[in-house]
Formats: sequence, structure tokens, C-alpha cells
Amino acid sequence: MLKNKSLVIVSILVLVLAVVAMACAPATPAKPATPPATVPATPPATPPVTPPATPPATPPATPPATPPAVVVPEITTSFEAATYTNENPGFFVKYPKTWVSAAVVLKGGVFFAQGDSGLVYVAVRPATDIQAAGMTFLKDLIALRANVNPELDSVKEVTLADGKTKATEMMLSALFGSQKATIYGVLKDGNAIMVMCGTNPKNLTLYSEVGKTLTLK
Repeated sequence: MLKNKSLVIVSILVLVLAVVAMACAPATPAKPATPPATVPATPPATPPVTPPATPPATPPATPPATPPAVVVPEITTSFEAATYTNENPGFFVKYPKTWVSAAVVLKGGVFFAQGDSGLVYVAVRPATDIQAAGMTFLKDLIALRANVNPELDSVKEVTLADGKTKATEMMLSALFGSQKATIYGVLKDGNAIMVMCGTNPKNLTLYSEVGKTLTLK
């Protein structure tokens, strides 16, 4: 019995000594914690470089349209003709080549020619009424030769020899019909362009032909 008690006491002492030994043993240093790997900071994304906008190509300048050339029709006549041309306001008139041009003495007159078969007088005057301008023109012209008043036999619209221009035709007489004249007139650019031919009644056909050669340019 005593032997068993001794064995228990010894066992207890050994256990106590073991516990004490363990308590007095130096502590094993703790292994330092491995710091987490540092993830390199991702640099902010560089925004894409937007190239400057290319300005739209300037279309080539369109050259101004070239106005079509003015085609002046060829006017044929029953007589060998000379031509009077006026650049402002732009027209021409044909008349017998045998008629000789002379000085212009009438206001607004731009051309005068005369021959054995008659005469032609061309005038350009500011006007808005071609008939009134024609009558004044004839009165002024006759006043240069004699103090007579012309009479208006007829007035109508006709087409000139170019086949397109409309004109006023005035048939006139003076001195009881012993003198006959024709006036062909058109309005252009605020002016009355008038061609008067006379004065032999036998040559009215020729005078009408001359007057109708009036052609605007």
C-alpha cells in the first residue's frame, strides 16, 4: 500500500517537473510574417491622342460661266449693202452702198447717208414711247428742210429681218403725198433706236427693206 502511494507521488513530481520545465523553456521566436507582395500600381491609362480634325477640302472655285457668244444673224439684202454699226446701245443697219454718208445735224442723230434713190437717217433718243419718239424725230428732221408737218398714214408692229425682233413700223407722208417715209423703231436700254428712210414714194419698198435691216446686238 505504501509502495503504491510512493509511486503516485513520484509520478506527480515528474509531471510537475515536466510542466515546470516546459514553462521555463525559452520561447521559440515567432517567424516573422511575410509581408504581402506589393502589387505595382497600374499607371492610369493614357487617353488616346485624337488627331486634329482635318478641315474639309475646299472645293475648287467654279469659274464664272462664260456667257454665250451673241450670234448676229447675217442679213441679206436685194441691194449691195454697206453697214453702219453702233456699239452703244448696240445695233447695226444696212443701206445701199451707193449712198454717201454725211454729217449728222439733228439732235439724237447718229448716222446719215443719201443717194439718188433716197436717204437714211438713224437716231438714238431717250424714250419710253416709240411712236411718240418717231413722230418727234420726223418733225425735227423735216424742219431742217422745210416747214411742213408729216402725216401718219399707218402704224403697226412688224418683225425685222433678223426674224425675231419686234419693231414699230410707221408709214408717213408729207406735202400731200409727194414725199413718203418709213420709220422702224425699237426700244432698248431706255432709248428709241429709229431708222427713217425717204422720200420718193416710188421707193417705199427699198425704204422698208433698209429699215428692217435694223438688228440689235
